[in-house]
Amino acid sequence: MALPWSTLVKAIPWSDVIAKAPDIAQGARKLWQKVGTQDSVGSAAAPTAGDAPDARLTALTAQVAELNARQQESAELLSALANQNAELVSAIAALRQRNRLLGAATGVTAVIALAALTLALTSP
Repeated sequence: MALPWSTLVKAIPWSDVIAKAPDIAQGARKLWQKVGTQDSVGSAAAPTAGDAPDARLTALTAQVAELNARQQESAELLSALANQNAELVSAIAALRQRNRLLGAATGVTAVIALAALTLALTSP
């Protein structure tokens, strides 16, 4: 049986999520900067033994270049996700604050309505 959304949302420690969001975004930025500044591996790192065929060397070089490109794309995606997560957490914090304000305004309105109703019923 599926749990209701309210139970799942209440189970999330929002204070921890909000507290760690800047750290996650900063870590993603550091990772992106680290990956962005790395030089791609050149052909000097490939083995130069006489028995290694040139075709294999070319294929390995292409594979390393492809892996570097994938790593950069993954780091870029991670950075974007971390930024979106930080924005989402800040939006949720703003909504929680607005919800509290709305609850307080509703309570004040209810008290005023009850006072007006009481005055209307007790007036001759």
